[in-house]
Amino acid sequence: MAMTIDEKDQLEIKADEAVRQLSRMPARCPVEKCGETVFPSNLMMHMLDKHAHAYENTNSEIYDHMPLLLHFDPKHFEYNNCCMVTLCYGGVKNQPDSQPALSYLSLPNAGLINSQHKYDNFLPIMMMVCRTSWFSQIKDKQLKNELTSKNGNKAGIYVFWLVAPNTTRKLYYTLTAYDREYHSSRSVIRTVRDFTICQNPSDFMPDEDNYFLLRDSEILELMSIGRPSSNTDNNKKRGIPMELIIYENPLKPIVQEKDLYTKMPHTKGTVHRTVNGKVSLIKRPFSKTTTCM
Repeated sequence: MAMTIDEKDQLEIKADEAVRQLSRMPARCPVEKCGETVFPSNLMMHMLDKHAHAYENTNSEIYDHMPLLLHFDPKHFEYNNCCMVTLCYGGVKNQPDSQPALSYLSLPNAGLINSQHKYDNFLPIMMMVCRTSWFSQIKDKQLKNELTSKNGNKAGIYVFWLVAPNTTRKLYYTLTAYDREYHSSRSVIRTVRDFTICQNPSDFMPDEDNYFLLRDSEILELMSIGRPSSNTDNNKKRGIPMELIIYENPLKPIVQEKDLYTKMPHTKGTVHRTVNGKVSLIKRPFSKTTTCM
């Protein structure tokens, strides 16, 4: 049954009020070596100015249900929170009204200049990665040090998660790690975390599951399958391929288009997957990674 004009107006009023209730309190940048205090409305500006052009970082526009292929090289990440990817989420492709600040998902961005104004109503998202160990969650420091000295080389893990300013609705993502031949994969469906809350994996891992974890042994296994020869161009892409898909409605079917991205990156197709994130092992994603200079 179609809604009346009054009912639509009431929904818009409630949605607008939900946006107004979003916290505007500042917080520290989730990148450990940065540590700057940032307001939610200024995170896009901070992200583009400080972290979008970091070494080996990928900066990209990303749209609802459209896959982005990344490459993760563990050699580039240390024992602290690093930003692996900076993302400008624009809602549904070619539907300006679906941009987060216009669809009552988030606050608009402030402080953007020149060509950055096209992101005024986008949502800034940072894909974080932290090199740590299982023992880091132990509160007893003496026990932690003893276990690390004896078995530290067997307890290494990489933790991945996404952060953004607080939103009025949950924002979901599917993150998948593949081997180089796309014969095997690991995939999870999670929600984007609020950047103003604790971003220390040792603190949030025991209480929630909004992260993706890969053990050292899994990283080595994924990297060893299909290792490229020295004469191929694949050497330019070290590490393992990872696919990221962000969406507001996890039950919505994946969009199928020939040209899924403009400017960065360009995509030739989509990966067909079920709601639980499973991917056929004989199919490989077609999206290509590009880094903005």
